[in-house]
Amino acid sequence: MTFSFYQRSLFCLIIIFSSSFILFHHVAAYAQSQNQSLEKDLGLFVNGNTSLLNDIFNKVKDSVVQITTEYEDPNYPAGLYDSSGRTPIPMKFGSGFVYDDSGIIITNYHVISSATNIIVTFNDGNSYTAKVVGVDPYGDISILKLDNPEGEKLVPVSLSNSSELKVGDPVLAIGNPYGLDNTLTFGIVSQIGRLLPNSDLGYSIPNVIQTDAAINPGNSGGPLIDLNGDVVGMNTAIFSNTGAYTGVGFAIPSNDIVRIIPSLIATGTYEHPWLGISGSRLSPTLAEAFGLPHNYKGVLIEDVVPNGPADRAGLKGMLIQGNRYGQQQIIDKDIIIAIDGNPVSRIDDIISYLDINKKVGDKITLTVNRNGEIINLVATLEARPGLPLQEIQSQSEPDSNDVQPNTPFPNFKLPELPEFRLPELPDFNLPGLTIPLK
Repeated sequence: MTFSFYQRSLFCLIIIFSSSFILFHHVAAYAQSQNQSLEKDLGLFVNGNTSLLNDIFNKVKDSVVQITTEYEDPNYPAGLYDSSGRTPIPMKFGSGFVYDDSGIIITNYHVISSATNIIVTFNDGNSYTAKVVGVDPYGDISILKLDNPEGEKLVPVSLSNSSELKVGDPVLAIGNPYGLDNTLTFGIVSQIGRLLPNSDLGYSIPNVIQTDAAINPGNSGGPLIDLNGDVVGMNTAIFSNTGAYTGVGFAIPSNDIVRIIPSLIATGTYEHPWLGISGSRLSPTLAEAFGLPHNYKGVLIEDVVPNGPADRAGLKGMLIQGNRYGQQQIIDKDIIIAIDGNPVSRIDDIISYLDINKKVGDKITLTVNRNGEIINLVATLEARPGLPLQEIQSQSEPDSNDVQPNTPFPNFKLPELPEFRLPELPDFNLPGLTIPLK
């Protein structure tokens, strides 16, 4: 039996369409099963609705506040007047949340750092002036106290244990991006234990939560929430070239808040333990140059602050000497390989360990490889010096998944990366413009 050209073409088309239908059916079925699996795992969707998200929002919305700050700006355009002929006052918006029923509000330090007047607005529209009770610039945390909040039903948040967070956990951000109050966004925990550089103060914030929940200008100080409606972090910074959301946001973990807030309430300040070193991760190239195994782990000490805790303990910075060919060589070096018996491989490990586990006055034991000899040094931690800061705690050399600033040490330059910026708070009087926080 022979087929004409048209019959063969028709037959091929039938086969193609049949195969495409079968393939499409299987792909659609697979996609549907994957979607159902995701919905089941997240526990968010029941028969196609998102009621749980709304339930979480309703649980927390009365605890989240909008913070409006008035401030003086010498660069504010002169000659501007409102409809009544008055000169408008520059304002910025941020977010915060209720800590207790006495009227304590938690927010970021950078939200209120330049404020001359602070107004806190609740979900019901009621507004109150507030005063700054305590600040921790290093941790970017501050607390406010409402003036005369009588009659306001204060709903404190529940702070969860952020150490239980895992990568992939669903989280929600609530705040006031661009002054849009009570905005809810949804995402996941992208990573934990990040080190957030703070170029203004010279220190980094350790153990920060990375999330892809949308965080924009005005979200700063608002809560990052788990599916129980409990606060696991405070939205603080974004990684962006433009200042707008790019899918990489950062939140200070709730455990930091729990540790720091009581001191801010009692004394108005918080003392962070300080060792007085700068260093970077020992790279495989340097390890081999020092005659160590390729995968040797440790923190190479670049510099030690004179008369600081590390200096008094006997820790030494690198000694670099030039040879007759004009080349620089490291001829003396200390490599920290453990702190209190806990192995370390990056400066992040040291900063996080001190901030989470130690306080000012505590002693720590540093296990150090000094030119091939293993020694133990005991240091007594001190409080970080006051501003302006001179010590620079440089970051470890960049991993493919790490975000790092440039190190100030010319011999150990890191590649330039987009600026880490605190989300600039939107300008109330000049829509579309932003006022730099620096």
